[in-house]
Amino acid sequence: MFASQFTGYWRDGKRVAMDRNAVLPDRCFKCNEPADGYRRTVKLTHVPLGTEMMVGAIAYAFAKQAEVEVGLCERHRRSRAINIALVSLAVLGASIFVFTQVQATDVVLPLLATAGLIGGVIGLLYAAVGTRLVRATQITDTHVWLKGAGEPFLASLPDAPAVGAGGTLPTLDVATATPPDPAVAANAAFRDARNGALAFLVGCIVTFGSYALLPSRYVIAWGAVIYGLIRLVRGVGAYLKAPAEHRKMGQAVMLVAIVGAGIFAGGWVVTNEVTAVTQANEFDSALTTAGDFQIQGARLFRDVMNRDGWSAQDSADMRQVASSYGKAADVLAASSAPAEYAWYRDGLVRNYREAVDIAMLFSNLTSASSQSTFDALIARWSTRVKDLSQLQTKLDAQPTPTR
Repeated sequence: MFASQFTGYWRDGKRVAMDRNAVLPDRCFKCNEPADGYRRTVKLTHVPLGTEMMVGAIAYAFAKQAEVEVGLCERHRRSRAINIALVSLAVLGASIFVFTQVQATDVVLPLLATAGLIGGVIGLLYAAVGTRLVRATQITDTHVWLKGAGEPFLASLPDAPAVGAGGTLPTLDVATATPPDPAVAANAAFRDARNGALAFLVGCIVTFGSYALLPSRYVIAWGAVIYGLIRLVRGVGAYLKAPAEHRKMGQAVMLVAIVGAGIFAGGWVVTNEVTAVTQANEFDSALTTAGDFQIQGARLFRDVMNRDGWSAQDSADMRQVASSYGKAADVLAASSAPAEYAWYRDGLVRNYREAVDIAMLFSNLTSASSQSTFDALIARWSTRVKDLSQLQTKLDAQPTPTR
């Protein structure tokens, strides 16, 4: 039906179109120089943009896949991705360390650490995506369209063949693919796992960075994390199927290091979030307990103030008022408040301690004490109540953190 000279591949604009069973020429995919028999196996995945926008990274788990072998010259075999990734990881590690050492009064260090996080994430993204040798722009059951070939290689390819009835593209009569070299297959599986690990790390680093900068409004990069894990698991599965003699210890160490860095960054966020939630729950409980003591003390204080004259019972009741406020202050002082509410806790403790002092001074009064002494203590109590009200107003005006 089609010409017998059909090679199985052709130029399609800036792309290489090829039959799934075709073997590309033994020339460098980038510069068209002789590849001297070297082949690099590349696993490709393609998800239409519309599908990716609708379902996100999950679409990659059900995407069409293909595997092609491309030739590379000596110069283009040396990928920069690993070097860029290692440098980026070092920068990210340094930035994370700086964040853990930052003091509340520091200004320059947080800026430098933030710049390091941003630069490190960009570097990892470039290593994982920007340095990709080839990517698929379309995959069907019979053909693959490749992007990333150099102009010299594209210029050497034949023109597009004639299409059959109904726009059917030609296919090879006999599959010309040969069994893949185990060493090449192992390296391809490692690269797939490595890129998945890098995507996972990027997701964890983005989450870490947003949490470090805005802990109350941080972003979890679910897309990168899920996509990275899917690709990592798939790549590791293929890598473990390769013969042991083709699996290198250095590759395994690199995967463990990348995934470990991601787990460290993500674990830091999880640990801090769990701690923050625990602190918030404990602080809420402390506020409730302290509030009960404060209500008891305030109610008894009002009862005493509404009585006529002053008696020994009034002095005894004021000691009870002091005890109630003291318990309220002790409960709050022993609690671990979230950072954004530490000022409120400290303010309440000071206010309740002031109530204790005033109540104890009242307890030392007798019926013979002067009216001016009573008036001075009542004025102090009124000021304290006003301060407590202002403290509550400030709390109500503070934006509620969202987690």
